[in-house]
Order: sequence, then C-alpha cells, then structure tokens
Amino acid sequence: MGKVDKVSRLAGQVILICKVLMLVADVAFPPPQLVETNTNTTAPIMAAKIDGHIIIGGLFPIHNKGEKGCGAINADRGIERLEAFLFTIDEINNSSTLLPGITLGASAYDTCGRAPYALEQSLEFIRASISNLDPTEFYCSDGSKANPVSIPTAVAGVVGGSYSTVSIQVANLLRLFKIPQISYASTSASLSDKSRYEFFVRTVPPDDLQAKALADIVAKFNWSYVAAVHSEGEYGEPGIDQFKVEAKSKNICIAADIEIPISATNATYEQVLKDLQEKHEAKVVIVFVRTEDAMGLLNAATRLNVTGKFVWIASDAWGNRNALVKNNALAAQGAITLELQSSPITKFEEYFLNLNPRTNRRNPWFVEYWEDEHKCAWNDKPHVTPYSAGGPPQYQPTRPCQGDERLTRKLTSQESKTQFIYDAVYAFAHSLDRMQRDLCPGFRGVCSKMKKIDGEKLLRDYLLNISFDSCVNVKYRTESCAEAQQ
Repeated sequence: MGKVDKVSRLAGQVILICKVLMLVADVAFPPPQLVETNTNTTAPIMAAKIDGHIIIGGLFPIHNKGEKGCGAINADRGIERLEAFLFTIDEINNSSTLLPGITLGASAYDTCGRAPYALEQSLEFIRASISNLDPTEFYCSDGSKANPVSIPTAVAGVVGGSYSTVSIQVANLLRLFKIPQISYASTSASLSDKSRYEFFVRTVPPDDLQAKALADIVAKFNWSYVAAVHSEGEYGEPGIDQFKVEAKSKNICIAADIEIPISATNATYEQVLKDLQEKHEAKVVIVFVRTEDAMGLLNAATRLNVTGKFVWIASDAWGNRNALVKNNALAAQGAITLELQSSPITKFEEYFLNLNPRTNRRNPWFVEYWEDEHKCAWNDKPHVTPYSAGGPPQYQPTRPCQGDERLTRKLTSQESKTQFIYDAVYAFAHSLDRMQRDLCPGFRGVCSKMKKIDGEKLLRDYLLNISFDSCVNVKYRTESCAEAQQ
C-alpha cells in the first residue's frame, strides 16, 4: 500500500474518532428535544456484566465479521475468551489476599472484529468520564431533589481488543480519557509506539518477533526464493514489512507480495492463488494474514483443487486453529504455522466445560453459542442467528436443546490466548491492589481517594511496574507488558 493510501486511511481514522466524540457529546449532554421519554424505544446494548466496586471493561469478537456487519457466533475467539475473562474476575473476587474488601466487576462487549463497531461499544466505557454533572444540584418542579435514572459506572481499565485494527482504534479513543488498555492478542508492531498509544499495553509480544521467526524457518530449510501474502491493515502490513527486513538480512528473495484487501471476496482469494501460481519457482508462501483471510485462502485452494502446490508458512492468526483446516485438510497439508507460547489454565478448563445455559445468565450470548455448538434450538424455539451478515435473522429449524448436552475437547484444545487474558486481568488486579494499599493505608475496601480511579496514575505508577507469579509458573512483569519480556 502506498504512502498516499496510508495517509488517507489515517485521515479516515481521525474523522471516525471525531464522529465518535460528537456522538459521545450527544450521549453525555443530549439536547432536551432529543431526550428519549420512552426507554423501551431504544434497544439496550448487550453486555456481559458482573457487579463490583471497581469495573474492568472487556472487548471480545463474540461474533465474526460479516460482509455487512456482525456475522456468526465466534466460539473460541469470542465466547471462550469472554468466559476466560469472567472466570478470572471470579477467581480474583474469591481471593482472600488480593483486593480485600473490594469486589472487582466486569462489563464486556462484542466487537464483531470491526473497528467502527468496537468504537461504538467502547462509548459505554467513557460515558462516566464525561457525564460529570452532579444530579444533587438539580431540583424537580415540586422542589424535590432529582434522582438519576441510571449512573454510568466508570471503568478502571479495559482488557482488549483482539484484532490489532480494533485495538488501535479503541486505543485512540481511550487515551483521550486516560483509560489504560491491555490487549491479550493484538500483536501489531505499530502499537509499540508509545508516543501514539501511551495508554496501551499488552500481554503478547509484537509481530517483530514473529517476522524474525518466519525468516528463521525459511533460512533453516535453505529456501531462498519465496512468495508472500498479507492482509491490508495494521496486522498484515507491518508484519510483512518486518519480514522483508529479516529476509533481506538472510539473502531470501521475495518473488511477489500480494495484499488481500479488507473487503476481500471469494473471487479475491481465487485471484490471489492464480497470481501465486504464476510464480512457478516460488513454492514457499509466507502468510501474514488475518484469520478470516486465512480461511478464505484455504477455502479457495480447496475449491480450485490447489493442493500440494504450496508450502504455507503462516503467522499466529492461522496458528493452531482447527476451524481453518477442518474442511481444508488437503489444501493445508504440510503447512508450518506459528503459535505464541502459552500454557492452559487447568481451573478454567473445568469451569468452561461445565457451563450451561440454565445457569450462565451473565453471558447474554451463551445461548446462541450453545445452539450453534450443539445444532439445536433452546426452549424449542427456531434457531436464530441475529447477526448473520448484518441482515435479517436467519431461522433454521432444528431439534430442541435438552440442556444436558456437554461441551467437550474432542476436536479442540483450550483457546490459545486464554493465559494472556488471565494475565491481563491479574495485571489490573495486582495494580489496583497496590494502589489501594498506597492510597488507603489501613483501610479495607475502596476509600475516598479511589472513588474515582486516576487512570494515568494507575498506568504509570503501578501497571507498568507490576510483577507477580502467574498460575502457570511464569514470572509476570510489565513495563510495556510483553515488550519487556522479549
């Protein structure tokens, strides 16, 4: 992508942020003529919530990205990651030593893998920061004091997002309100720029290391002539650029570098494969693409019967995801993929496999996940996929769910980013714990100095300097989180 295109995209991001801020102003201070008098006329934003004294926000791709909006339910990257977040909050609240007298709460939203949609959801995190009017200063016509219908709850920090494009847009918004953000999956090297993303940290290493690993693999097998495919955006572009730097240092030639646009279609993926086939000598293909693009590429390879023609060397977006290769075994045969090193959380495994729609009321998307996982309809209702491609609900008559279906790990393993979510929540908890001990000495619970969390102080004095022992026997330390662990 040329410099002009990148400048245009940056300008678009600025315009999008400005529009969001205008919307924020309307939310915080609506003009009298626009105030809703009937609360039932506006559908509430869906969220998974846990009540608490201090709230941690969460952003997860509960649904896949659809062609026009949100797509189908995202089982592992969405639901399982959300449940890992909620599980960790529960574990911290059950601790007798961490945050004594304080209940940690949660407020988690769906991003659908789309930056504009994620920004809209993130408005809920900042409403309290801008709604600073004191309702006790206002009186009703009969002389009584005004009571607010609802008071927005400020968040101390946000865990998320998943995709780098989402995290970049959300980081641009949260920094304006000095709200710390920890991502568990966004690996774009662009996010390491602290002059632009000073309130962003992460529990995963940046893509610089992946690019080096990909080049090392190519060199190890003495491959000197390769092709490359990357996704448009903040994941694929910086990633493949860094690979080119590493490849040049190892005398690896790149025959072609093909970009998959954000609005890719089946025809796009098929054309990518045809372009690759024209480079007859380049049998090894470096794949630095988003998950949906990896799926599109493999699906196209299966349709075109392009099997055994390429050796795929792919980044962590492909990783160990069974969903990508389940119907594309021949097309993916022989692929070498990277996955960030992590360890399963044993206690979460037991928790997740015993979840049931009857008892899991705090996750508003769990029934939809259950229906999709077991191919049944809850409460004898037709199966509904309300987010399908942003269009009308898709009704698929199915057998009724019995409620005694069981989640298993026969075909899948624990989601690979579970540990990074676990560490992100604990990083906030330990930072808040130390902050409470410093600001409220001898006090159990939230004292007056912590009624409103100073996000900049939380980040600078605690979050960037925290150190604790993770449950997987790893010493966890943040400076810029994973950047400090390179």
